[in-house]
Amino acid sequence: MNKMGQEIEVIKAKLNVVDLIGEYVRLQKAGNNWKACCPFHNEKTPSFTVSEEKQMWHCFGCNKGGDIFGFLMEIEGLNFREALENLAQRAGVELPKYSGGEKFFTPEEKSKVGEILEWATLFYEKQLWQGLGKGDILKYLKERGLSEETIKDFRLGYAPPGWRNLLTFLIGKGYESKDILRAGLIIEKENGSGRAEDFYDRFRDRIMFPIAGTTGKIIGYSARINPRGDESQAKYINTPETEVYHKSGVLYGIDKAKLKAREEDWILLVEGNMDVIASYQAGIKNTVAVSGTALTADQLNIIRRYTKNIKMFFDMDEAGQTAALRSAQLAFEKDLNVFIVSIDEGKDAADIVKENVEKFNQAIKGAVPAMGYFIDRSVFGKDKRDIQDKKKIIEELSGLINSFSNKVEKEFWLKKISGQLNISEKALSEEFEKNNNRQWSGENRNTFEQREETIENKYDKIKDIQIQILGAFISEDDFWREGVAKYSQAIKDYFDNKKIVEILIDKGQLTDFNFEKLLDTIEDANWKKFLRELYFKNCEKDQNLNSSKEKWLAIDQYFSALKKELLKNKNTELIEKIREAESLGDKEAVKEITRQLVELNRIG
Repeated sequence: MNKMGQEIEVIKAKLNVVDLIGEYVRLQKAGNNWKACCPFHNEKTPSFTVSEEKQMWHCFGCNKGGDIFGFLMEIEGLNFREALENLAQRAGVELPKYSGGEKFFTPEEKSKVGEILEWATLFYEKQLWQGLGKGDILKYLKERGLSEETIKDFRLGYAPPGWRNLLTFLIGKGYESKDILRAGLIIEKENGSGRAEDFYDRFRDRIMFPIAGTTGKIIGYSARINPRGDESQAKYINTPETEVYHKSGVLYGIDKAKLKAREEDWILLVEGNMDVIASYQAGIKNTVAVSGTALTADQLNIIRRYTKNIKMFFDMDEAGQTAALRSAQLAFEKDLNVFIVSIDEGKDAADIVKENVEKFNQAIKGAVPAMGYFIDRSVFGKDKRDIQDKKKIIEELSGLINSFSNKVEKEFWLKKISGQLNISEKALSEEFEKNNNRQWSGENRNTFEQREETIENKYDKIKDIQIQILGAFISEDDFWREGVAKYSQAIKDYFDNKKIVEILIDKGQLTDFNFEKLLDTIEDANWKKFLRELYFKNCEKDQNLNSSKEKWLAIDQYFSALKKELLKNKNTELIEKIREAESLGDKEAVKEITRQLVELNRIG
């Protein structure tokens, strides 16, 4: 047995499967074993069994099972390496360092980032309750309707004005600038040499909303500008991408909402941090927010661990309703049940809770099926007897109806629309299918990014990261050429789209090449429009980066995140193969694929 295999056995020996699973589900003693309702599918009669003697678990309903590693991977959506690190930390086992082409942060390094974030949270809390924030900032939070208990529950804090308050505090605790930078808390000056005096605090004069992962550990922050401060600054800024914070996989409040969501079998999805906190205070403890970004497939995968039912409460303005429609469409693709919460006044959750808690709770209870809601919105104000209005309604609903992965549900809503428009189900289905084909061909899609959305959802995050890298490269000619020299092999390894590889490498290697020349070489109008939008979007983003070093750090983190996602997908693929081989009783295949899985996570 190799060193890693030995460490795995030590971890298994030190941790009790009953204790681990008991953190997530309510176990009841049943003879020599323990039983519970399965956390991975809905059931009323417990079929989930845990054997303390064998240190294994199994569900006779969905046929899932395994050891502590398998349970943590399934319940938290982790890959093997992430589960290994998590359980090693719980067991107090020091893992050997992994080798690989790119820098891999060891568990010790990640633990240090976690410690730094915890100290930072304590610092911000103290500044709110005992420092400069105890006056106006605390008053503002209370004026928004938050109680002191709620403010403390969510560990809200305040980053005071000044350039080096947190940095000085953390250095005083014995941490180095490079580690504080890795946590996303400070920024390095242009042309800095890495000394402590070359860094300054990222968050200044802002209300701090700590963001926790599913395990409850702080991974980053959302920071609101002081409402009585300089309102010309961005209202909210978030932690940049780090080794522990990936915005596309973050749901604000998930640490507090997850068990209640499983118990209630639904979750409330709102737009902002304050909405989550206000809902929690109103008694809706199973509330989460997308926190400043569009809903992603990764976030939906997190929600699916706990429930298949989502109630969405987005703003009633055009932007909020567009976000609700896009979010519902993504959720339908994941076979989730979506309901829409609406209040006539069009106020957000935080304001409604402050004014009338009972009205808020009634609105939540009165949530309606999302598809029905969007049908009613589309039909409203149109003449269903008019052929042009009928065509508009069909076009508006096409994306939603085509997104259903559940055929029974799709047929149900087809019948509903058919009856309302007095069109045969066959003709209506053919028209929806025609619209779907147009979307694939690009007739109704404006950008490459939109066309990529229709690719299988498990690749959504990978495509998103690839697009972020593409945008960062093309927004600055010199940076582009330097990036090609540094990352050409990684681009070839991590990008499966030949056109992107050609743009990034082949065109980026030409010394006299620039963005305008790139556009001249592209005939596809959609591609041209997409690249132009991406270019200006990233030029604007670059203005917010204080140094080229910060931009390089962002690129490093993008490639690290991309590698992680590809590794996660490969892990999932191998685990599925193991399960298939086990079901066939092919022990040799199980042994070989398991070897591949261990090797992948050793060198990945």
